Amino acid sequence: MPEFTPAVIPARGGSKGVLRKNVKPLQGKPLIAWTIEQALATPGVVPYVSTEDDEIAAVSRAAGARIIERPDELAQDDTASEPVIEHAIDVVTREEGRKPEQVMFLQATSPLRLAGTLERCLTEFAASGADSMVGVVPAEIFLWSGAPAVRAHYPYEARPRRQDITPEQMRYRETGSLYLTRTEIYERHHNRLGGRIELFVMDPLEGIDIDAEEDFVVAEQLLRRAAEERSVPEL
Repeated sequence: MPEFTPAVIPARGGSKGVLRKNVKPLQGKPLIAWTIEQALATPGVVPYVSTEDDEIAAVSRAAGARIIERPDELAQDDTASEPVIEHAIDVVTREEGRKPEQVMFLQATSPLRLAGTLERCLTEFAASGADSMVGVVPAEIFLWSGAPAVRAHYPYEARPRRQDITPEQMRYRETGSLYLTRTEIYERHHNRLGGRIELFVMDPLEGIDIDAEEDFVVAEQLLRRAAEERSVPEL
């Protein structure tokens, strides 16, 4: 397992769904601070916040992250995440004098990651021999589509009981919370996923993605619940 894994956290100032959501307080600390602190608590992981915004940079630096000054052309409404991660890899390579073997991509809008989640991801990635890994949570299998015709995506003729669902029948939802990728995959495919892809199965509690004001309310409730269960450390 590499001794050094940069965790890139993209954070643009021009969020649309919730104004200034990356620095909006969640249980008394800025949203982005949750992800930074989780990275800092993981051995070998160094958080880098890629932003064009001075306030986000100041808040992130105060939380312990290193800052990557993102060019304005990579901070547009239609900018994909991959060019931002590739720019961050280039900056880290220049600063460290070596190219990292792998990079973790963390979304600040997924603040709920349980204690040890990031370390477990690194361990599973190293053991699997994967080229890229995507964070997922178990999803509902009883799904239907309505076009071009109504169709079930499970065997409704022999509806399985939930406790009898087999591994082959299981489905998973990509959370957007985290990805772990060999840097050569970004170079070759310009994508966070490529080569041999493995799933990193997370706790359902970790599946929240904050995109609207009401998501902050849900996140507050989930964080309180996780803290009561002592699953999220006091950072």
